[in-house]
Amino acid sequence: MKKINKILVAKKVIKSEGKSLIKVADKINKEFVKACDAILCCKGKVITIGLGKSGYIAAKTSATLSSTGTPSTFLHAADALHGDMGVITRNDVVIFYSNSGETKELMLIVPLLKLLKIPIITITGSKLSSLSKASNIVIDSGVNVEACPLNLTPTSSVITAIGISDALAITLLECRGFTSKDFAKSHPQGTLGKRLLKKSSNIMFRTKLPIINEMSKLTKAINVVSKYNYGVVIALNKDKKINGIFTDGDLRRTLKKFKDIKNLILKDVMSKNPIMITDDILAAEALNIMEEKEITCLIVRNKNKTLAGILTLNQILKEGIE
Repeated sequence: MKKINKILVAKKVIKSEGKSLIKVADKINKEFVKACDAILCCKGKVITIGLGKSGYIAAKTSATLSSTGTPSTFLHAADALHGDMGVITRNDVVIFYSNSGETKELMLIVPLLKLLKIPIITITGSKLSSLSKASNIVIDSGVNVEACPLNLTPTSSVITAIGISDALAITLLECRGFTSKDFAKSHPQGTLGKRLLKKSSNIMFRTKLPIINEMSKLTKAINVVSKYNYGVVIALNKDKKINGIFTDGDLRRTLKKFKDIKNLILKDVMSKNPIMITDDILAAEALNIMEEKEITCLIVRNKNKTLAGILTLNQILKEGIE
């Protein structure tokens, strides 16, 4: 067995692949923009197709696209030629992966795609290849040399194709305005998904709530607001049902309107018909409501309009829901 400096070889490979990745970034041009636009206009899904190492890249790209807001399916080139072409519809876009651009199996698929008038995007190391000439859009992922000392094993060319594909997925994510909430929906068992898919019932406050009878004096209501530090007091009627809310904002407006508040009754100055949610809605949805209405607290009600709890903006943010 040949004696070598393993650390030196490893570093050399990584640096070589890194240089190729940097160089391929300079190749991003109008063809990349055309690819993005074609996918954004697509009414169906993105079909990624490849064979061998390129097949693995295509499969990885499909997974990345699907998890970032672009519906996608991977189709193995060999399977496509043996019965699985039916997965492709006229509304789809196809992305071919082939470093040489001469993969026979892919070339056999091209006529069928032309018949369906489906846009063909090719990510390849050869812009002059047969596959490039048959495609609508060509993105150059070519490298001068592989990281392999024999210049045979697909290494740097794999990294550049993956880099371009990731750039495509993230650019599309930005164009679609895809958010962490959207990401969580496609990763429900991931850490982010579990956090963002929490329901209001999981994080709302249920005890020691700032409640008071609507017929109480305003001065007493103010004391309740100060005591519980939620910035609100919830007004209940004689049946213990929610009838209104009095906030710090309501207090400022009341002080501006009345010189003497000693004899004011809460019911006369509170905000009637407050915004309420049920405990089964997502905390992320509650956050959307707060942002839209520009409020920092939501009443959580039961089906019979009795009080179930309070959900605050601080609590939502504390749970990492943004």
